[in-house]
Amino acid sequence: MTRLTVPEALQLHMIGNAHIDPVWLWRWPEGCAEAISTCWSAIDRLEEEPGFIFTRGEAVIYRWIEELEPALFARIQEYVAKKRWIIVNGWWLQADCNLPAGEAFIRQALYGKRYFREKFGIDVTVGYNVDSFGHAGTLPMLLRHTGFDSYVFLRPEPHEKTLPSSLFAWTSPDGSQVTAFRVPFGYNVSESISERIKDISAMAQKAGYPFMCFYGVGNHGGGPTRATLAVIRDKQEEGHALGFSDPRRYFAAVTEVPRPRVDGEIQYHAIGCYAAVSALKALNRRAEAGLVQAEAGSVLASLAAEAPYPYEKVSELWKKLLFNQFHDTLGGTCIESATRDAIEALGGIIQDAEEIRNTALRKLAATITPGADPTAANFLVFNLTGTEQELPVEYEPWLRDRVEQCRLCDESGSEFPYQTLPAESQAAASRIRRILFTARVPSFGYRAYSFASGQPAAVSSTLKTSAHTLESSRWRLEIDPQTGSIASLRDKLEGREIFAGRAHCPLVVADPSDTWSHGLDRFGYEGESFVCEQVALEEKGPVRASMRVRARASAAIITSTYYVYDDPALPLEIRVHLDWRGKNQLLRLCYPLSLPAANFRYEVPYGSLERPANGQEYPGQRWVLASGSDGYGFALANDAKYSYAALENTLYITALRSPVFAHHNPYALQPGNEYAYTDQGIQEFTLRLQAGREVDALRSYRLADGLTQAPTVIPHVARGGKGPQRASLLAAQANSSLITCLKAAEDRQGLILRLLEVGGLTDTLTLKPAFQQFTLAPYSIATLRTAKDGAWRESDGLETER
Repeated sequence: MTRLTVPEALQLHMIGNAHIDPVWLWRWPEGCAEAISTCWSAIDRLEEEPGFIFTRGEAVIYRWIEELEPALFARIQEYVAKKRWIIVNGWWLQADCNLPAGEAFIRQALYGKRYFREKFGIDVTVGYNVDSFGHAGTLPMLLRHTGFDSYVFLRPEPHEKTLPSSLFAWTSPDGSQVTAFRVPFGYNVSESISERIKDISAMAQKAGYPFMCFYGVGNHGGGPTRATLAVIRDKQEEGHALGFSDPRRYFAAVTEVPRPRVDGEIQYHAIGCYAAVSALKALNRRAEAGLVQAEAGSVLASLAAEAPYPYEKVSELWKKLLFNQFHDTLGGTCIESATRDAIEALGGIIQDAEEIRNTALRKLAATITPGADPTAANFLVFNLTGTEQELPVEYEPWLRDRVEQCRLCDESGSEFPYQTLPAESQAAASRIRRILFTARVPSFGYRAYSFASGQPAAVSSTLKTSAHTLESSRWRLEIDPQTGSIASLRDKLEGREIFAGRAHCPLVVADPSDTWSHGLDRFGYEGESFVCEQVALEEKGPVRASMRVRARASAAIITSTYYVYDDPALPLEIRVHLDWRGKNQLLRLCYPLSLPAANFRYEVPYGSLERPANGQEYPGQRWVLASGSDGYGFALANDAKYSYAALENTLYITALRSPVFAHHNPYALQPGNEYAYTDQGIQEFTLRLQAGREVDALRSYRLADGLTQAPTVIPHVARGGKGPQRASLLAAQANSSLITCLKAAEDRQGLILRLLEVGGLTDTLTLKPAFQQFTLAPYSIATLRTAKDGAWRESDGLETER
């Protein structure tokens, strides 16, 4: 039999692959088995067909094989060395490309590429997410920062988004660029390969440049079949300009092909994924923040107390988180049992991250001078972010005296106003009291507080309450007694109304779409309103006042507790408790703004994007900023939600959806059948609202950081410390940039610091106490690492010094 090699110039680069969903309509043990079976099959095809080339990505698949099938792993290493088994992607797996935080994308490459370098001696430079549902506009920047130069994707397909070319230069807001290729038709094909070759050949002829043609059974694995390889051989023998290839060879072949520029995000395919299965979204955000805090705390403990850094434990937790950011998992489109696996895994990550953080802060606390009275309730407030935080703190100390006979003092002995709240254990008789006060804690630092005996000083407060209003020196909030939503929120300093109608207004909307919401780019704006059942004053003290409002619809009860603080710099806070029983419905929260000609900017992974207020649904991260033409801004941050829309001047949060688990069109739900629906039961989340002429993207980031990475409080019980009771171990001075991550380098040689410019300006950031300066381009990220001399040097996302 004649064996043909790859022609010099190909019209079609035939990409043999096997897409594997480690989780989807099956749980991860099934995904593990399918990965092993598929890769054995690929080895068989490589042995049978000398010209065949196989393409496969995702580090987690290889690690499964390494641990469970070492003989197969050795065969893969052989074919990788022969350049017939080609590794792409370079990430831990094919993640959702909108929902994870920017740092998670960096870690996908950091841990994925390190694995491939260690096990195969290669650097993977082709980004590859052929099954992910959409792609954030900052991905080119994140890819370039971690050593990628090209990107392969499928969705959104041509009927969902028009692109000027299948091959193009994809560009981020900071100017970073990768060469991108949209896979035509799909990544799975077997028996219909002849028609696929014919159709893509016609596309290539029309475009005037080569194309990739993907083939191989996928989703549940399988890979290229003997029959498909025989068709390809026949086409070659007939003289067709096609041959076995891989994405790296393809991009090398089209370097001289003109590539139109495409800016920003590549959406839409499955807008429903960004609101489905709220528990996964909330736990993912907590896990991301918990790991970042655990790393920062461990660095501070290593600096101040020479405590060992938990390298292995932290990296394994990140890998577990990355696995559960798989696009079908985090997107909420898996079966119920697989979703339950992910929820349990994310809970474990959060718990383990808290243990790491507690260990670090205890080590650090041991270096800090104890309180003057060891029998008093002494405690420390830690700030594990790169920005000074001035935020409300709630803490439950064990007090030997009645709280009314104690003064709250800082490290200098200065007294602070506080108020008492009901303890969590309201039904138990104890000396535990929940304390609320405002703490101002330096960046990557801490501050000591204690309760001293004595009558607290009298405190004046600007807070006022009535049956339906809360008021401070800054805000006047009025509740609508009919709906329970905000009737009015007035900025007293500016003398203006924030909203143009009822706000924080819940709406139940019919949602007959499948779990992905295939075929849609927006949801409805009309539906069932809620009716207010109760408005009750919860708190009134020197620090804050709050009001609890319960409203009901046919399928839900929503309880919103509004908090207004005496400190005019603090935001309005809304804590939401939702009991949801809707099916094939969704819940929107509506915020009609009084801003003239509002522009809406949404946080995306390590960046932000401005989007039109045209009613389309957008994935977003923790905050949305609305800026009026008069310079007034409104920021809304949350700790659990990812799905937004804006129509004219109204912002919507799509708080949840309740389709059937893993319902995929064209299957039609059958009347009378029993189905499991998502988001049934109780969930909680928190919103913070800030407004004013000073509210911009930087303040929006800080608003969100204060919510998701709030100060940590621990009792100060160590006795031997001699260090100051207030300190900042690392700080930055900048106009439009901030620190997003502090960790130890993976090679255990120095520290890593991540910086982000958020205002679209060229900015200079000064690190203290080193007083080194670094310049950041608009909307760019930068990674720094410490050198042997202790100075910071520019690096990249793979922690390689430049």
